Amino acid sequence: MLDLAERPGVSSRGLEVKLQSGGRSGVLVVVFSQVRIPSGKFGLERLFAKTQHACVVLNDTTSQWYLDAEQEIDQAIDLAITQEQPERIIYYGASMGAYGALITGLRRQDGEIYAFSPELELGTAGTQSADYLARPAPDKLELLGPLAGDLRHPVHLLFGLFDWVDTCGYLAVQRLPESENLNCYGIAGPHALHDQLYSLNTIRQLIKTFQRDIAELLADKNLLNSQSLTDCEVFAQLGHALACGEVPSLEASEALRSNPGYGLLEAEWLALLGKHHDGAELLREWHEILHNDAVMRTAPKRWRKAFLMRAAELYLQAGQASQARDALADCIRLFPVDENMRELAGQLDIVVQAPY
Repeated sequence: MLDLAERPGVSSRGLEVKLQSGGRSGVLVVVFSQVRIPSGKFGLERLFAKTQHACVVLNDTTSQWYLDAEQEIDQAIDLAITQEQPERIIYYGASMGAYGALITGLRRQDGEIYAFSPELELGTAGTQSADYLARPAPDKLELLGPLAGDLRHPVHLLFGLFDWVDTCGYLAVQRLPESENLNCYGIAGPHALHDQLYSLNTIRQLIKTFQRDIAELLADKNLLNSQSLTDCEVFAQLGHALACGEVPSLEASEALRSNPGYGLLEAEWLALLGKHHDGAELLREWHEILHNDAVMRTAPKRWRKAFLMRAAELYLQAGQASQARDALADCIRLFPVDENMRELAGQLDIVVQAPY
C-alpha cells in the first residue's frame, strides 16, 4: 500500500493524493481541490499547511468532480486515519472540491462537512461542470437524498447568491426538510466566495480550530444575504433561461435588482435583444456600485472585473469604440491584466505593459 506520508499517490483514474502528516490538533482535514489545479499541485494545500491539522489533500486532475473515484478516495482516507488516529474528521472543499467533499462525507458519515459553492445538479446548461464532465451526470437526487436523511455530523453548505447557479443549489437545500445537522448559508458574494471569505480573514478564523460558529463569523462581516426565496427563484430561472439561449420577460423586484449577479444577467438579456449600449451602461453602473460598497468590493477581483470587461465588449459590439476603450482602460487600471484583457486591448489599439 502506498505510504502517502512519503510521496503523493497517483491513481489510474487521475486522482492525486498527498498526506500532510503530524498534526497536533487531533483533526484530520480531507481537502478536495477545485477545478484546473495542475498535476502535482493541490488546491488549498498552502492554506492548511499553516494549521496544526493533519490533512489528506486530493486533486481530480481530470476535472470529473471526483465521480467514480470512491475506492481511491476511501483508500487514502482510511490510510490517513490509520496513521494519524484523529479525534475528528473534516471534509472541506470549494466549487468542484465542495462537490467532492459533499459526496465523500455523506457517503462515509464519519465527519463534518464544509462545502463552499457546490454544484448540486451537475452537467446542466450554464454550469461549470457541463464544460468538463465526460460522463453522464448523476441524478441530483443521489445527493439531495442523503442531505434529507439522517445526518450523523454537521453539514455546512455555503452558496454565493450573486451567482445564479449557486442560487439554484441554495434553493434546492432550502426545500429539504429541516435537520439539526443541515446548515445552509446564502452569502452576499459570487461563486468564488471561498476566496472572498479568505480575504476577509473568515476562513483562517474558521479553520484554525474548526470550533468557531461559522454563522457568527459570517454575520460579523455582514455577509449573510436576506434575499427572499421568491427572488432567488426568479434569479435562478433567468440564469437558466439565458444559458439555454432563451429570451424571457423580466419581472424583478426592487430587492432583486440590487443583486449585482442579476445585473450581469440583465445586461446579457439586453444584448440578446440587440441593446448592446444599454447593457454596457448597466454594467458600468454596477461597477461603480461594487467599487463603492464596503461589502461588495470584498468579492474577488476576477469577478468584479467582469463588469468592466463585458461593458467594453458590449460597447464595441454597439460600434462605440471610444467608450469601449474607456471601460477597458479602467479595468486595466484597477485589476490584474489577463489574456482576455490583452486580446481586447489589441482589438482596441490599447498598449498594455508587458508583465515582468
